[in-house]
Amino acid sequence: MTSRHRWMCLTGALLFAQATIAAERDFLGEWDITAYGFAFGGAAAHIDLSFEEQDGEIVAYVYNGPAPVRIDGDAFELDIDWKTLFDTTHVSTLRGTLTVDGRLQGEVSHNGDINFLGDPMRGGAFTGARAAESYFDADAPPDPVDLSGVWNRATGQWPVRKLDFAMTEVGQATIDSYEEMDNPNIRCAPMGLVMATGYPYATEIIHARDHILIVYGADLVRRVYLDDREFPDTETNSSLGFSRGKWHGETLVITTTELSPAFMSTRGQPVSEDAYTVEHFYLDSRGYLHTDMWVHDPKNYTRPPYHRRVMDRDFTPTVITTVGCDPYSFFRSLYLDGKLEEFWERAEFRR
Repeated sequence: MTSRHRWMCLTGALLFAQATIAAERDFLGEWDITAYGFAFGGAAAHIDLSFEEQDGEIVAYVYNGPAPVRIDGDAFELDIDWKTLFDTTHVSTLRGTLTVDGRLQGEVSHNGDINFLGDPMRGGAFTGARAAESYFDADAPPDPVDLSGVWNRATGQWPVRKLDFAMTEVGQATIDSYEEMDNPNIRCAPMGLVMATGYPYATEIIHARDHILIVYGADLVRRVYLDDREFPDTETNSSLGFSRGKWHGETLVITTTELSPAFMSTRGQPVSEDAYTVEHFYLDSRGYLHTDMWVHDPKNYTRPPYHRRVMDRDFTPTVITTVGCDPYSFFRSLYLDGKLEEFWERAEFRR
C-alpha cells in the first residue's frame, strides 16, 4: 500500500469516526418517551429521558437517575430499572433508532421477565419527541389557577417508576442495609411526603385564603402556605414537612422543608432530615394536573431524583374512605417468624 493509499484510508477512517460522533451527539438533550409494555392493562407509560455528554461519552438519565446506554450511529439501546404497581422490579431495554425526522422509535423488551402472575411480560413499541420548552417562567407575575377538586392518577399518563438514582456513598449504604421491616408504611407509621405523593390515592385540593389544603386519600392532610410565613422555632420536623407555595404565572411552585427522615419508596431510597423538595403544580392544555417533584438531598444523591405525577380531575367522585391499618398484624408476623428482636436491633436503620 502506498503512502497515498494509507493517507486516504486514515482520512476515511477519521471522517467516519467524526461522522459517528456527530450522529451520536444528535441524541443530546431532553426527550419525552411514550412507551407500551410497562403499564398494567396495556396503557401508555411515559419516560423522561435525557442524553448528556460527559468526558467525551454520551450518557443517559431517566428521571435524573442513571440509565446504561449504548449508541452506535443512529441506533441505541437503553436499560431502565423500574418497579411495577405490584412492587415487582425489572430491568427492561429500549432498542431503537433516531429517525431522519428527529424522533426516537423502537421496541421495549423485558428480557424474559415474568409478571406477578407468573406470565411472560409483553413488550411494545415506543416513540420519543424532543421535550417541549419549559412551561415554567420564574419571572412571570402571579396568575393563580383554581386547582380545587378531587384528582386521580391519569390513565396513560403515569410514568415508568424508576428505581436507581445517582447515589452518594452514604445513600447507597442505606439502600444496601435496607430490609422490608424498615418500611414505615407496613407498620402504620407515617410514610413521608415523597412516598405519599406517589401512592394511588385520590387527592383533594381545597383553596383557602392564605393556604391550599391537599388531602391524600382520607388520612394525610397537608397545608401549603401562600403568605411567606416562617417555620416556628418551637416546632419539629414531620413526615409531610413544612410547605410554602408561590405562584409563577399559572404554575404553583411548592418548596417543602423540615422533613423527617423517610424513604422514597418501599425499595429503601432514603430521604434525609436535611432534604427539601420542590414541586411544580400546573394544568396542561388537556386539563391534566401535573405535580412534578424534585428531591434535593445532597447527603444521599449526587443528582436530585425527579418524580413525574399526572392527574385527571374526577367529576363524579365517590366517597373517599380511610385506609385501614393495624400495626398488630405487622408485629405479630415478626414474632411468629422469630424476627421481632431483629426489628428492635435495627432501630438505627428505620425512618
